[in-house]
Formats: sequence, structure tokens, C-alpha cells
Amino acid sequence: MPDDLSQPFDLNHAAYEDMGPSLLAAQPVTGMGVDPLPSQNWDVLFTHLESRLGSLRVWRYSWWSHWARLAEFFLPRRFHWLVVANRTSRGSPINDAIVDSTGTLAVNICASGLWTGLTSPSRPWFKLGIQQSWVDLDKDSQAWLEDTEKRLYAVLAQSNFYTTMAQAFQDVTVFGTAPIIMYEDEQDVLRCYLPCAGEYYLATGSRLSVDTLIREFTLTVSQIVGMFKIKNCPEQVRKAWVAGGASLDLEFVVCHCIEPNFNMAKPGRQDEDFSVVPSSFVFREVYWLKGVKTGAPLSIRGFHGRPFMAARWSTVSNDAYGRSPCMDALGDTRQIQMETRRKGEFIEKLVRPPMGANPELKNEPTSILPGNVTFSSTENGKKGFWPLFEVSPAALQPLVEDIKVVASRIDQALFVNVFQAITRMEGVQPRNELELTKRDLERLQTLGPFIDLFETEFAGPAIERTLDIMTRRKLLKAMPPGMQGLSIKIDYISIMKLAQQSTRAVGMKDYLSTMGAMSSASKAAGLPDPLRVINLEATARAFADVTDFPLHLLFSPQEVAQHDQIRMQEQQKAQAAQQAPDAAMAAVNAAKTLSQTQMPSGGSALGAIVGPGA
Repeated sequence: MPDDLSQPFDLNHAAYEDMGPSLLAAQPVTGMGVDPLPSQNWDVLFTHLESRLGSLRVWRYSWWSHWARLAEFFLPRRFHWLVVANRTSRGSPINDAIVDSTGTLAVNICASGLWTGLTSPSRPWFKLGIQQSWVDLDKDSQAWLEDTEKRLYAVLAQSNFYTTMAQAFQDVTVFGTAPIIMYEDEQDVLRCYLPCAGEYYLATGSRLSVDTLIREFTLTVSQIVGMFKIKNCPEQVRKAWVAGGASLDLEFVVCHCIEPNFNMAKPGRQDEDFSVVPSSFVFREVYWLKGVKTGAPLSIRGFHGRPFMAARWSTVSNDAYGRSPCMDALGDTRQIQMETRRKGEFIEKLVRPPMGANPELKNEPTSILPGNVTFSSTENGKKGFWPLFEVSPAALQPLVEDIKVVASRIDQALFVNVFQAITRMEGVQPRNELELTKRDLERLQTLGPFIDLFETEFAGPAIERTLDIMTRRKLLKAMPPGMQGLSIKIDYISIMKLAQQSTRAVGMKDYLSTMGAMSSASKAAGLPDPLRVINLEATARAFADVTDFPLHLLFSPQEVAQHDQIRMQEQQKAQAAQQAPDAAMAAVNAAKTLSQTQMPSGGSALGAIVGPGA
């Protein structure tokens, strides 16, 4: 194997971008040649990767143990305590700690509300514009932006982006962190991968944003071959592939590292360094089998931009992992589980109380089931079989009421009242649309910090990553001259912005309605029209903006000016055409008058003007 690690691999295109049944069918079984010899640089890189994996595992330990408690009471199916190959107990019950599903249901409502509010597949959630707001775009540039926006939505819809985001919002609600890897894909253009809590390790860079992702996960032999091609697999995988049969389902732990592309020092020669991939790539990634140093890595790839994004609920200092609302609700969730168990125990004692019996019944059959008979002696007025104590049903009410209070706190911690504001509205209902929108905005303000962090750390980089893939795949139209030198800006239409726009739209609608009534009253009273203080054209454009009216249905200011000029010319022509018959008729009447007017010298005034013989 050459000393340069990048030589055996296409750094701009990885085998997993083409993975699928067709790629797997093209893999040979025999005649694969000998394994490449490991290079000195691979030894250094392998040591670096395994060492950093161990270091990040230590840094993650406290979060890992916290995630275990969160998963136990909220979302057990999205956590791996240990990543171990060939674990056949995956179908065992994992939610025995949950006897009251209030917390899990609240997580589902919160995650669904975030999904539909921030990345909804059924409505626009972002718009493309330009950073230079002072520049008036021409028609071609506007059309290019709108066409690019439509293509973006189409690519996202045909990929697994939205289904992945639905799961990501559950993860970020419970664990506070959800990293998503976005790869170019031969079939779907874009393919997203979301590791679960316990599989990944994160680290932040100098800008305190996540720039390193390491994960370990299990794949079967057939999955490894289908993802990386047999020629890039180590000897253990090749032998299992040749053996076939049950060996194809044998699992290995695969490790994956994405980190900034910095140089590394050569062993024993600290004054010399080498690059894993060329320095033109900003990020690099390496796949390898955990603990397998022989041979070569499964894949090495370079990226000009970060190929993954990490959504975090809230951040502290330089922590790589985020805090979550479920961390706030963990105490209440544990309490409601305990109280629900106590309530069940109370009801059990009410309907199946512990019984007392005379000693002579020790070896006799006894039962409290309906229809059964227990024979006992009651001589001398003593009881033969009786409940040791009786529970009063009224004593259960305080426990039921407290469970309702705790459930309400869990709902508040997970913003259920925000996402089901109308469904759970109590008391006097809103009297008008403006009051309803203001109530929604007031509730949504509590989500403002997360929405802003999500748009900055996740949504923006995700759209830019998709645009980069589409540009490389030549799926966009050529940029018009009017867009040259301009920077694309992404405007998000989140639930917060929708509420703000709705409030503005309702306010503008009420204002214009009031002004219309005032205009009619003023005209009836013979007073100046108050509408003269409003720039109706600017108002129309502002109202279209707050109601998200499609821009391509509006005329540009230049087109409006042209239409006004054409309309003025047509009016002038109509006036000239109307004035021409009137002028001819005036001339006829003047001639008739002159012909009827007699001069003192004889003859008419018309004859005097025209002259003799006329």
C-alpha cells in the first residue's frame, strides 16, 4: 500500500454513496487478491483514531449515564448502553420502568410540534433570498431563486430527510442532542443518518460549535461489503464473505470519525508531518473496524464542508452535548411512576386485601375469588376468615389529584400547552383572531432560544449542505448574471415567525378595514379622504410579505412603472380620439354661424372670410 493514505480511495466519492443491492451484486467472491500491507501512516492514524475515541468516551461518561436515566423513563428505544456486536437480546422488553406514559406521550407531542413547526414536509419552512437587501433583483434572478427553492424542497422530499428529522426532534427533546450525517446518494441525491444516544461522541472547536463526530455501530458482513466494497474490507470480513451462509449475518463493530483535516506528525520524526487527505479538504472522515489495525481503513473521504450537523436544545460553555427539557422533567417523571405504582397497590388492596384466618385453616383451602367457598369455624363468636384491614376509597382521591398535578408539570416542561394551545385552552375563549394570535405568540416565546439555536447550528448548515450536493450533481439551473457576486440568504419560516407574521397580518387587516370605513364616512361627509396618508402600493407589498404570498405572482416595481406608462399613453390616446369629433363639430357649427351672419356691405361673414368666388 502506498505511503499516502489517500491513494487507494477516491476522496471526492466514497463507495457508500452508491451502496445498495446493485453494488452488492457486483462484488466478487473469489479472486480478490491479497490484502494490502499497512503503511506507516496508517499505523499513526489508527493510533490517533483509537486514542481519540477513548478520550471522548471518558469526556462523554457523565452524559452517557444521564442519558441512561432519561432513556429509562422517556425513550428507552433510542439509547444503547454498550455497542456490542452479535447481541441477540435486542427484542427484550426495555420499558419496564414506565408504568405511566405521561412523559413519553409529552415527548411525542413536543417532538411532533417541533417537526411540523420547524421542518414541516407539508408547508414551506424556508425561503431563499440574498444577503444584500439593498439590491433590487431583476426578474431572472427572482425566478432563479424560486426555482432553486422548489428543487431544494423536491430533493428533501424524495430523500429520508423528513423521516430522519421526526426522529431527531425526539432525540433532542429527550437527550438534548441529535447529530445527523448528510451524505450524497446515488439513488436519492441525499441520504441522512442519525446515530442514537450511546453510539456517538462529539467535540467542539474553537468557535464552540461541534466540529468532530466519532461513532461506533454494528454492521453485518453483507452490510459492510455493500457499504465499502469487498476490496476495501479487511481479512476477517473477506473470509466471512467467502464462507457465505450464516457468516453473512456475523456482526462487527465499525468506527467512524469525521474531524477537521489537520496534519499529523510522522512517528520518530517529529519535524515531519503528513496529511491524511489533501489540505484542500476542510474535513476528513475515516471508517475502520474497531480494534483492527492490520490492512487498511474501510474508507477515507475528504469534504470541503462539514458533512454533519448537531442539533442541540441548549448549550453551556464549551460542552459538546446539549441540555434537554426532559432533564428538567426527569424528577417529575420519576415521581409519577412511583405514585402510579402506589395507586395500583392501593386499588389492589381495595379489591384484594390481605386476609387473616384462624389457625385451624392453615392447611385448609382458602380463597377470595368470586363464587369460591372457604369453610371455617365461627363458634364462640369469632371470625373465621376476614380482611386484616380495609382501605377507604376516599383515601385514594389525594393521590389521584397529586398525579394530575405532576402530569401537568411534565406537560409544561415539555411544552405540551404550547403545541396544543387550542385543544387545551381553558376558561373564556379568544374573542377575535388578533387575541388568538397574540396568545400563540406569547406561548411560543418560551421556544425562542431553541428555535434560534436550531436555525443557526442545524437548519442553515443542512440547507447549505444540500445546495452543495445539488450543485456538484448539476441539479440547479445556471445562475443568471444578476446573481453574480451576491450571497444567498436563507430565511426560515418557523412557528415563531409564523405567529409573528400572523399577528402583523391581523393587525394590518384590522387597520385597513378601519381605514376603509373611515374613508367611506369621510366621502359621505364631504371631508378629505384619510386614505391619502397610506402608501397603498407599499402596503400591498408588505401585506403580501407577512402573509407569505408567492412573490412570482407580484409585478416588480419596474414592471409596475412600465404598466403605468402604458396605461397613461392609452388614456392620452383615448382623450385625443374623443376630442377629435368634438373639434370637427365645433368647426361645422362655427362655419354655419358665419354663413348666417350678414355683413353691412352685403353677403355673409363666411363669404367675406373665404373671399369672392368661393
